[in-house]
Amino acid sequence: MSENFDLAAVRRRKIADLVRVRGSMGIRDLGLQFGVSDATVRRDLKALDDEGIVVRTHGGVLMNANVRVDLPNEERKAVGTAEKQRIGEAAIEMLVGDEVVFLDAGTTAHAVAAHAHKKNRCTYVTTSLGVANQLQAQGIGDFYMIGGSYEPVNDSFAGTLAVSALRSLSFDIAFLCCSAVDVNKRSISVASEVYAQVQKEVILNTRRRFVIADASKFKPNAFMRTSQFDQITGIITNRELDEGTIADIKDADLELVLV
Repeated sequence: MSENFDLAAVRRRKIADLVRVRGSMGIRDLGLQFGVSDATVRRDLKALDDEGIVVRTHGGVLMNANVRVDLPNEERKAVGTAEKQRIGEAAIEMLVGDEVVFLDAGTTAHAVAAHAHKKNRCTYVTTSLGVANQLQAQGIGDFYMIGGSYEPVNDSFAGTLAVSALRSLSFDIAFLCCSAVDVNKRSISVASEVYAQVQKEVILNTRRRFVIADASKFKPNAFMRTSQFDQITGIITNRELDEGTIADIKDADLELVLV
């Protein structure tokens, strides 16, 4: 009998998380850890290897050094602060002033929220506690907080309840955070499998979708791909981006805002 796909997907995510923490693991150890056979572990590792998440070795597995992982939220807040503030201000300036706006969970979305008082007639929706607190601090009275299972890495809510709530909403514009923008694969990805489902739902229900990412995010692969370039409207980033990457983005026919 074939294994339930959801169970296998959850186990593979946990295997990837464990290998990410430890750097490497053996097949036998993984089998004991998750209570499955060596053959099942090998299938899981092949699937993760095919996705570029891990690298299989004889009798075990290593984390793929090219895969992007997220630092804890408080550490990420301190990275590229000035660049994120410029990106946040540029994002707010794109608004007419009466849109329904989704603000993603991420430190660059915090920077957008820090300028929300400039467009205080918009209706803001977020899954992020940090963004919600920033909106409140800016005196924004009309915003909605989506609940669900708490994700400590990005201080937000995700899971089935969050996805279900988002499914009933429509947005004029969304500002999306990410762990990696891969210009070669023309894809956007995040580090959390659970939060990826939230972002995918937002993308389906939004008219204009902008990725907000500083230049450090333009690297290969995070854990879960959430969209291809043809599913987003544009990218807002800092002007320190290299010329080759700028050319690749323009070639993909995306709106590019450099700040």
